[in-house]
Amino acid sequence: MSDDSLIALLILVALLTLIQPKNRLKKKSSRLILLTDDEQAMESCCGHVDSFGIKVIKQLPFISGMVCEIEEGQDQKLLTLNQSLRIEEDAKVYIVEENILATAIPTDTISLTGAPSLWPKTKGQGISVAIIDTGVAEHPDLNIKGGLSTLGDVFTDDFFDDNGHGTHVAGIVGANGGTRGLLGMAPEVDLYAVKALDKNGSGYVSDIIEGIAFAVQEGIDVANLSLGTGESSEALHRAVRKAALSSTILVAAAGNTGMTENPELLYPAKYPEVLSVGSVNNNEAFSRFSSYGSELDLLAYGENILSTFLGKSYRRESGTSMAAPQVSGALALLLGFGYRKKDAIRVLLKNAKRLSLPVEKQGRGLLSLAALANQY
Repeated sequence: MSDDSLIALLILVALLTLIQPKNRLKKKSSRLILLTDDEQAMESCCGHVDSFGIKVIKQLPFISGMVCEIEEGQDQKLLTLNQSLRIEEDAKVYIVEENILATAIPTDTISLTGAPSLWPKTKGQGISVAIIDTGVAEHPDLNIKGGLSTLGDVFTDDFFDDNGHGTHVAGIVGANGGTRGLLGMAPEVDLYAVKALDKNGSGYVSDIIEGIAFAVQEGIDVANLSLGTGESSEALHRAVRKAALSSTILVAAAGNTGMTENPELLYPAKYPEVLSVGSVNNNEAFSRFSSYGSELDLLAYGENILSTFLGKSYRRESGTSMAAPQVSGALALLLGFGYRKKDAIRVLLKNAKRLSLPVEKQGRGLLSLAALANQY
């Protein structure tokens, strides 16, 4: 071998030596939720994961779980620690919005629901609604009592909306007419902002779980979830089931998959413990974009809805995201009458208006409160 060849070989070996450790660092990692049987088992599991080199992003005590960043193959090591441990992906969750605007300016949607007929008796005062969404921005028409952000490793009180979706949803529930006279379903309701989705309108299942936990632990009356994922999650369902045992009512947008190959409801709306809401236009025609299925509970107006937005402005949006908060606001009014959780849901569903649609596209019917005014 010539001297030149030997030198080239030595250089190649040196380069491979430098490259190999870097390749070893680039193992595929996943963001996973670990579910244990109880809080004691969760604490025990957290105490041992360090020995496997696993990063705990945050604990989820509400469901006896935790979020971890796990490299390929490490999940099998965890199963040796606790055979009852359940492991699932911390799936992405997104806002449920469809930017389909009607060509004509619609009539006042809130009036169509019949909500104003109840305002002489109650406007939702003393009732709390959490908006689990992209946060809520400061706006003269919104009275935000408090909130938090579940994004990141720890809670913060920075629930500012840098997307606009959550602010729009909040206005549909409880705009108070501060500047332009825009009124939501329950103008005197106490709004709480839970920022569980980022500026792009996305977050993780674990962020939503923490939002639900906040609503339950703070005794919030209604939690609105205008968001969804196509992935079923045992962790999310565990949080939903726990909320169902509390005084908090969960309301979720059905989804905007109606024009896709899979028009089924998204989660958490698909869970039976959640009030799921689809969309119609102001002529009571089923919205083409609205998800549907046997799990659908109710319809509300979801096309070209005017509400509050970023920069203290107003904007029209469409989607089941806009329909769900009408139901949340309606429940706030019924709770304001003194109904308890189950009775409020029962009365809401009983008074829904039946439409000429198959049951999988309307559930119990269209949100309608006008008939209730004569009962009080």
